[in-house]
Amino acid sequence: MDIFDVTGIILAGGQSSRMGEEKGLALLNRKPLVSYAVDALKPVCGSLVISANNFQKEYEKYGYEVVEDQIKGIGPMGGVFSCIHRSSTRFNIVMSCDTPFVTPCLFQYLLDSIENFQAAIPVHDAGFIEPLCGVYATNVIWSLQLSIEKRNYKMLDFLKDIKYKKVDIHNNLPFYKDDLFVNINTRKDLKSQSAGGNEKS
Repeated sequence: MDIFDVTGIILAGGQSSRMGEEKGLALLNRKPLVSYAVDALKPVCGSLVISANNFQKEYEKYGYEVVEDQIKGIGPMGGVFSCIHRSSTRFNIVMSCDTPFVTPCLFQYLLDSIENFQAAIPVHDAGFIEPLCGVYATNVIWSLQLSIEKRNYKMLDFLKDIKYKKVDIHNNLPFYKDDLFVNINTRKDLKSQSAGGNEKS
């Protein structure tokens, strides 16, 4: 697949009550979480956008378009909808900035797996689904809009309305690692992952 058919969408997170600061700008090993997302997406995407409602000037320093939610207060779906609505490519990779150990190889694997489906979503650890770390065709915008109109803002429920493929991510894959989907939600998480030496470039 041509990378110019793919837009990378970084969900920068916003003000996190558990983190106590803007999540995307929080530092892990002296590197902002949003930078990990840029590094994971840049090799497999022709363009990148950052979904953020706060600190837009800080995010603009990365050199990518910063997109504010058209509809605020509905969680991650607001960012996904707003960015896919503006997308001019056939596919979009959505990545939340709080999963800093995701790699370009995972996204390439998802892109290679999507076939004729509207989305390719990683599944791991006995069925755990990662809707904020997946590939979506731009034509899911209509189903996203319908979910918003119904005021159902859960990404897992939205998946039930589209033709999506569950892509099993297991330890036999060459890019697999135990911390691939580790989630950073608190300052304690930042400290423990830094202390554990888990930074991935």
